[in-house]
Amino acid sequence: MNKSPQLYLLDGSSYIYRAYYGIRDVATADGMPTNAVFGFTRMLLGLLQEHQPDYLAVVFDRPREETFRRELYPEYKAHRDAMPEDLPPQIGYIRQVLQALQIPALEAPRFEADDVIATLARRYAAEGIEVTVVTGDKDLMQIVDERISLLDTMKDTRSGPQEVMKRFGVPPELVADVLGLAGDTSDNIPGVPGIGEKTASELVQRFGSLEDVLKWSSLVNGKKRRENLLAHADQARLSKTLATLREDVTLEVALADLQRQPPNLLTLIPLLKELEFEALEIAFTPPPAGVVEIYSDGSGRDSGPGGYGVVLRYGEHEKELSGFEPTATSQRMELIAAIRGLEALHKPQTVRLFSDSQYLVRGMSNWIHGWVRDGRLETPGALANQDLWLQLLALSREHEIQWEWVKGHAGHPFNERCDKMAKRAADEGMQTAAADRGTETAAEEAVAEPVRPVSVAALCLEPIPAGEDIDFEAEDDGQLKLC
Repeated sequence: MNKSPQLYLLDGSSYIYRAYYGIRDVATADGMPTNAVFGFTRMLLGLLQEHQPDYLAVVFDRPREETFRRELYPEYKAHRDAMPEDLPPQIGYIRQVLQALQIPALEAPRFEADDVIATLARRYAAEGIEVTVVTGDKDLMQIVDERISLLDTMKDTRSGPQEVMKRFGVPPELVADVLGLAGDTSDNIPGVPGIGEKTASELVQRFGSLEDVLKWSSLVNGKKRRENLLAHADQARLSKTLATLREDVTLEVALADLQRQPPNLLTLIPLLKELEFEALEIAFTPPPAGVVEIYSDGSGRDSGPGGYGVVLRYGEHEKELSGFEPTATSQRMELIAAIRGLEALHKPQTVRLFSDSQYLVRGMSNWIHGWVRDGRLETPGALANQDLWLQLLALSREHEIQWEWVKGHAGHPFNERCDKMAKRAADEGMQTAAADRGTETAAEEAVAEPVRPVSVAALCLEPIPAGEDIDFEAEDDGQLKLC
């Protein structure tokens, strides 16, 4: 069955503020603040890598003074704080980043970003497109349906109709009715005095809509509540109008205009250099011609469940690999990650393999020569993880490999991406095993993809010239301790 095309609509203003407050004290050498630009770009990169949408647009708000809601109710959003003084200069750079990434930035006069998002989501969902709105704004829950969902990347949660019911107690089409009665302090929507969100939800569930609550207000429990509903009926209707997202915004944009395009590297890379975003520059710079880059990482505990994540890059192409091992140390998972990456190559290649494991990198670039020279690699039981070292040696002889260490958890885009994949694979593997087995020992009994055994004789283990021997302390499992 063919997968429906995926359209992602990103609430740009929400993303900017999340980036600004989520990352602080980032600036260029001459003191220009860049925290919002860096956070926005990094979050956007993560979204592109993880979800790979077919179509994408970032939607921005117009100044609140210019919207139709402010015309209806001058106090709309009047209590909001002014934008921090170091944020406006960064918004121009954010738009430059989007332009270099060839991602459309949309807005519409007199309307807010939410109205533009609602209009596009409804339009293209009706055409069979699966729409994801990237936001943390609860107001957008009113447009959710079977083809439109909300994605909160900060919480890593996705909301469909069931999640809306759980959040508001009513289906998406009645969310604005609840907000009309309860109001919204963040947007300064007044609602009805004395009625909070919980009560509003109960009333809408009971009577069916805001208008029916007002019509049958005489049946509502509580004298004061009945009086408020009667006295503030017009205010409730106005509040619902303010809370209701418009789906009729005139937008001269076709679906083809939102199709993902490769970034304009001639513009993007100099911009990232100007902003001094070295890690992001790495993320967008393709590998050298004729070189395959492999980034690998493993996640595991002593004799516990483990996962691995791998990213292969060649030219403008990328491939992700991840998997689960029911019982493995963190060091075994680091070796398995590298093995899986090399196994994905179908012919001899020039390879740069990056890992944050000094155990792996030093092992393959230095120690393995000594193990071959003194016979430890072919002596059964002489070396911990011997099966994996043999497999790596066999694979390495098929390619020209440069083993490179990167500092883990230090903002390197591919290392962090592989780490996230490895941890997710471990968690999902445990959940799947538990569901399949239904016992507490499911993880131990799960059948993982085995590492292929390697014949020692087949490797033709010839002595390798002596290199520098280094003494390291030993871990509890007999491995060498590196740090």
